[in-house]
Amino acid sequence: MKLIGATVLFVLAQTAVADVAITSARAVFEAMQNQEMVLIDIRTPGEWDETGVAQGAIALNMHSRDFGAKLSTLFAAQPAATFGLICATGGRTNYVVGILEQNGITGVIDVSEGMLGNANGEGWIARGLPVVTAESAVDAYTAAISQ
Repeated sequence: MKLIGATVLFVLAQTAVADVAITSARAVFEAMQNQEMVLIDIRTPGEWDETGVAQGAIALNMHSRDFGAKLSTLFAAQPAATFGLICATGGRTNYVVGILEQNGITGVIDVSEGMLGNANGEGWIARGLPVVTAESAVDAYTAAISQ
């Protein structure tokens, strides 16, 4: 867990994003369709391969050494965007959103039901929301930082 906290600290210099209360996977999907949110899947490549990634999401492995730097670059490239984080069941997103908030970056949405669901909701997959391959979601990062 030390690596996670250390890499996320690279985002310290970024401006805060808008505070929007979106909680369900379906609401996030609709916000993405209306270009009101950028969703980041922070799971591992193995998880992405196993289940696919939410259509329209950017895949950034939170365990990667460059996670903090990539997150900072994404925030800087789209300073007016609202960002959401999704993982499998909400535990990791809750942790990362908490670290961001401790460092002054507020308004990042925790899609707490995740891809697989939990007590907060049935999850992206069980709701029948569309998924794409990991490769296309990883490639989405490059497109997002060049806008």
